[in-house]
Amino acid sequence: MKIAYVCADFGVAIFGRKGASVHVREMVAALAEIGHEVRVFAPELHEPGSGDGGWPEGIVGRVGLARVPLEREQVAWLEELRRAEELLGQRTRLRQELRNLLYNLTLQTRLVHELAEDPPDFVYERYALFGLAGIAAARTLGVPHLLEVNAPLAEEQERMRGLEMKELARSAERRILRSTGATIVVSRRLAEWVIGRGVPESSVHVVSNAVDPRRFDPGTAAVGPPDEVRERLSGQCVVGFVGSLKPWHGVETLLEAFLVLAARLPDIHLLVVGDGPARADLERVVRERGAERRVTFVGAVAHGQVPGWLSLVDIASAPYTPHENFYFSPIKLFEYMAMAIPVVAGRIGQVAELLADGVNGLLHEPGDAGALAAALERLVRDRALRESLGREGRRAVGEEHTWRGNAARIVAIAAALGAGREPARAAGGHSA
Repeated sequence: MKIAYVCADFGVAIFGRKGASVHVREMVAALAEIGHEVRVFAPELHEPGSGDGGWPEGIVGRVGLARVPLEREQVAWLEELRRAEELLGQRTRLRQELRNLLYNLTLQTRLVHELAEDPPDFVYERYALFGLAGIAAARTLGVPHLLEVNAPLAEEQERMRGLEMKELARSAERRILRSTGATIVVSRRLAEWVIGRGVPESSVHVVSNAVDPRRFDPGTAAVGPPDEVRERLSGQCVVGFVGSLKPWHGVETLLEAFLVLAARLPDIHLLVVGDGPARADLERVVRERGAERRVTFVGAVAHGQVPGWLSLVDIASAPYTPHENFYFSPIKLFEYMAMAIPVVAGRIGQVAELLADGVNGLLHEPGDAGALAAALERLVRDRALRESLGREGRRAVGEEHTWRGNAARIVAIAAALGAGREPARAAGGHSA
């Protein structure tokens, strides 16, 4: 099949380090690996210094990249708005929201122009706030449109960064959700949210995030940590976390639990791979507690280096904080499990669906440092349990939670839409 992959989110550079960028790259690569031609359209391709700059050699000929920037006039209008805000002495999110709205015109025109002579079999679009261009282009081209939803963006934007055009964003979101042929969501909670916006349950498919178990393989040597880090951690039981250091990930809880254990267990070390707004406070706590030799902050690394860093980890953590609407599908969890690393994680959302306590992981209440410390200590002291949980974790990933498996499900859904059939419910790609 020929696939047009649309990512209109200015915050998701195709070759970036954040989880959203990883998701896009892995899905595109998997679609190409199973034999399809993919053309990617996005406003941003590269994130400075990301270290992830290209595709695997085997798929280069089957993936095309098109950077679609804003028109010059649109950039000028947004600059005028910036100057007006400066004059008022008040910064808002209005420029970013208007940019997203205006970008629909640019992107729709470019999609139709480039795809009209040789239309794709379907358009696959990652949902972006105000993003209607992919749907409009698919209609013009007469091909099916599939929408991938990773978050309730209007709500998330308002809660986390602020939202100026609230009613317009919500109205556009409802229209987008109701206009696509099929909606792909990464969790059951998101499926419930989409259905609650008037989308028929039959057109909603849960396809969680995943992993490439060939790269995240405990038996494969991988680049990443320098030799001096390997030597320093040798002989230690390493507790690891990989991800962005944002409040809801619960790294503060992990650090608190670790410092309690470190006071009585001399041979444990905490390895934190990632960066974010919480890092400065975490490092300050480590200094104040005199634990600099027991905790290593690596910072952000290229995704290709993550398996190498995970190869140093004996116990992995995904603690999270209490969250009444946990709609996430944590990529880190699948990567931990594929590496056969025993996982200690917060009992929340999809995490609790993937991990069976005592079988392929240990669960604790999110935000409970005491419970997390107890679970970590249990694993530090019980190597056999670590090995058992690790083996079962990798087995649980199976074929169901791989990017290639996800790609095959997406293609099957698109093929059914193109044939006028209702897509079948595959294992792992079930409806809500």
